[in-house]
Amino acid sequence: MNEDLKYWLAINKIPGLGAVTINKLWGRFESIEAVWRADEKDIFAVEGINRTAAAAFIQSRGQLDPAAELAEVEKQRVSILTLADKNYPKNLKNIYDPPPVLYVKGDLLPSDGRSLAIVGTRRASRYGLETAKKFAGELAALGMTIVSGLASGIDTAAHQGALEANGRTIAVFGCGVDVIYPPHNKEMSREIESRGALVSEFPMGARGEKGNFPRRNRIISGLSLGVIVVEGHYDSGAMITAKAALEQGREVFAVPGNVGLEQSKGPHWLIKQGAKLVETVEDVLEELNIQLQTSNFKTTNKSQTPKTRPANLTPEEAKIYDALTDESKHLDSVAAEAGLPVHQASSLLMMLEIKKAVRQLPGKYYTTA
Repeated sequence: MNEDLKYWLAINKIPGLGAVTINKLWGRFESIEAVWRADEKDIFAVEGINRTAAAAFIQSRGQLDPAAELAEVEKQRVSILTLADKNYPKNLKNIYDPPPVLYVKGDLLPSDGRSLAIVGTRRASRYGLETAKKFAGELAALGMTIVSGLASGIDTAAHQGALEANGRTIAVFGCGVDVIYPPHNKEMSREIESRGALVSEFPMGARGEKGNFPRRNRIISGLSLGVIVVEGHYDSGAMITAKAALEQGREVFAVPGNVGLEQSKGPHWLIKQGAKLVETVEDVLEELNIQLQTSNFKTTNKSQTPKTRPANLTPEEAKIYDALTDESKHLDSVAAEAGLPVHQASSLLMMLEIKKAVRQLPGKYYTTA
């Protein structure tokens, strides 16, 4: 592990510092070590940090030992990915507030870029459990990684379906990666670790406090190309995940249920708001433009001809256009290659569509026109 890791770990443990603030601090100073060693005046000079927060940073720093934090993760055999790491998940890195530190047990692979989240209520019906397991199993068998939150109910069924299909699955925690919650999923967590990954942004030993789970949910959607909601109430965690997915530019899918069940109200409301109603795995893959036979991303058949950039593009539109080819690319990939935030890339792609320079495909994929 490199020398900077201990400072990432220590800063991530300072109370009251969210992902956005830590990322601002990192951007303000020349290195994460420089953030750790900064004085109160320099911390206060960073946008969004008031005097109280700057003083709290200095006080908390005096109570933390970066070397001890690093020793603990090494002892627990936990891998650490930071925003400075080239192996940090690309899908997640492109959201507004990516976690500065990820604690990982198991392995995150490049192929996990083809992930779908399956979420829903803890108090699931038999139909909901069977449906979540079926979708997860079929998608995992086709090479998709299934992401969920290890909670009882739909989450557990989704992980189970992926594992039984000998596929990959990622469980995102709302506590430390060394704290298994709920405890009865301890055995499943071991299997997920060996066939996927357990992931958290929370420090080692952190308990599963109520406020942690909305933060956890944005990671579930952020790692994924889309979110499938299988049962949930209006105010459930699954609906929070769906909202996060929409804010991140991800696809939202909803499985219809029994109209007499409270658990069906969330997915039915999403469908009324425009979420894609899905009854089969084919519905999901068609929307995301993924071929069933190979599980690879593919556009409709087009001849591979050299492209000529249109003359009426602004410099930023040109960046977006140059990042595209005849093969489809997801919005996140286009933004990353152009070096622009996702929301800005989305607006520029809309202008390029108006100029008939690009085509949008299902699932927020784009090609040159």
